[in-house]
Amino acid sequence: MKIRYISITCAMLLITSAATAMVGGPLFCVGNKVTSMTVEVERVDYSVPMSADLSGRGGSQTQRLFLTGSYGLAEFVDAHVKLGAADLNFDEFNNGFSPFASDPSFAWGAGLKAGIPFNEKLQLNASCDYIGFNAEGEVSRTGRTISNKYLWQELRPAVTLGYRISDVTPYVGVSKTFLTGNREFTVAYNGNILDAASGSETYTDGEQPISPLVGLEWHLPDGYSLTGEAASGEDGNFGISIGLSQALR
Repeated sequence: MKIRYISITCAMLLITSAATAMVGGPLFCVGNKVTSMTVEVERVDYSVPMSADLSGRGGSQTQRLFLTGSYGLAEFVDAHVKLGAADLNFDEFNNGFSPFASDPSFAWGAGLKAGIPFNEKLQLNASCDYIGFNAEGEVSRTGRTISNKYLWQELRPAVTLGYRISDVTPYVGVSKTFLTGNREFTVAYNGNILDAASGSETYTDGEQPISPLVGLEWHLPDGYSLTGEAASGEDGNFGISIGLSQALR
């Protein structure tokens, strides 16, 4: 799994290193008709419902790698798309089953960002991001195996305020994640599929807490910029991301 992530990361870095004439960075809006490319690695931990029929919640983790392309629709309005890979893991499964873990699979996303500049150094940004991916894996217990296929989807609005100080731009903000999707499952006992116990269920979780976040964008030589961000909330929710960006006209 780690080898796959390293290979994808190297490929994305080679793609972004081919761009020239960089301006701007990923935190502030890139500008009218400006394109920005970002390689981003992140991990997010969620407390999620274990089943649509049960009230209990459990821990989950997802690690993602994205190549994000942003385009300035107007001077202070950006749109972006994401392509990459993601996995999904659950610390525990219902009724004593083994933990769930998926291999990295194709992931996608899109979003919008609007900025309100107070001056050249201070800008307020409002954004909304969508991320989706499929995750497949099995859990087992005493001869019973459940094969699961998830369509995992996240919608994440956020508001941030950044202030540029020489080569760095620290920022603070808040975000909230809404989870939706679908789970298809096939139950087998000693290798025999139990059709009556198999099926699918949808899930919607709007109970993720509002998470404060902090970040820092470091403007490097030759137009590159490096961004790190961390967000935390209640019930063990946590997220961290690192991005390397460059923008071109």
